[in-house]
Amino acid sequence: MMLLVCFDLPRDTKENRKEATKYHKKLVELGFTMKQFSVYEREVRQNSTRDRVIKVLKDRLPKSGAITLYLLPNEVNDSQITILGSESIKKTVRKPQFIVL
Repeated sequence: MMLLVCFDLPRDTKENRKEATKYHKKLVELGFTMKQFSVYEREVRQNSTRDRVIKVLKDRLPKSGAITLYLLPNEVNDSQITILGSESIKKTVRKPQFIVL
């Protein structure tokens, strides 16, 4: 399953921008990849992992922020359609992969 995080963090003051940047960095630390500026995704395989990640996202959310989480089954995520503008040619469209080293 994919955990999709959509969030809205205020950026009107220097302190708000700092908090938003910290939250973006935390998402990356948790294994999320940026899909769009305020939309990140991560594959989760176990309910315990999902619950732990959700708790961290909730605990680290700035006081004036808001997040929406979607848990997408693989069938839904594998059926996504991405449409790129002519200026976005460099962007890579990929299916999520699980790699074992």
